[in-house]
Amino acid sequence: MRMDNPVSKAKWILETKGVTGIPAESLEAIAESEGIICCSNDYPDDNWDGMLLWKGTQKAILVNTHWGKIGKHNFSFAHELGHYFLEHPPSYLKNGQFGFCCILDSIDKDRKTCETEANRFAVELLMPEDRFRFDMIGSEIDFTLIASLSRHYIVSKHACSNRILSLTSRPCVVILTKGQNITGYSESRAARGFLMKMKTVPDDTTAYYVIANQQWQNDFVSCNAKKWLIRTIPGDLIYECTHIDQRGNTAMTILKW
Repeated sequence: MRMDNPVSKAKWILETKGVTGIPAESLEAIAESEGIICCSNDYPDDNWDGMLLWKGTQKAILVNTHWGKIGKHNFSFAHELGHYFLEHPPSYLKNGQFGFCCILDSIDKDRKTCETEANRFAVELLMPEDRFRFDMIGSEIDFTLIASLSRHYIVSKHACSNRILSLTSRPCVVILTKGQNITGYSESRAARGFLMKMKTVPDDTTAYYVIANQQWQNDFVSCNAKKWLIRTIPGDLIYECTHIDQRGNTAMTILKW
């Protein structure tokens, strides 16, 4: 097993630390076994999500609980553990402390090797592939599956949907929006290269009307694939479903065919 590989390292940590339950519930125990002090607190004036710090022989992981919910906090924690166990060179130095200061929204778009590696470590640590894949067996990719698995593994729906897409063999895309503006998307291997490059949700789609009217869509509906895709698919139909979060004017749309 290659220990320089983030996934292999996460698997090794779960095994050697004896983590058999939900990994998110063992994050502090894993850190404390390495002599790392854990602190989760509300830092409303700071825009970081997680920090890994050293000062002399002291080590600490800080999680900013002001931003997001527990699922995001767990990913921040696991991400910092990734920097630690992968022995990344520190990028943060202030007042005699050095380590990492991470903003997850920026990390998602950051292609620096150490950040992508810490993300890969966090995904495998929180949602081990063998267990997660087993829990997906026989299930349709929908919001019920995302909600169920995100609750079970105590991760965000965003992280959970990304994990589902990375493991499914079916063509599927998950699109994130704020208002009608597309803020990001993830696609399964079978769906790569199909989605149009666009900045806003297409007119005359159910997603557009659901977001515009702040409604809650329960079931998938069919849509002309040409509204979303640049490549031809059998039957020329795509199936879409959108759920909104009215508090942040954000939404998630699932497309599958």
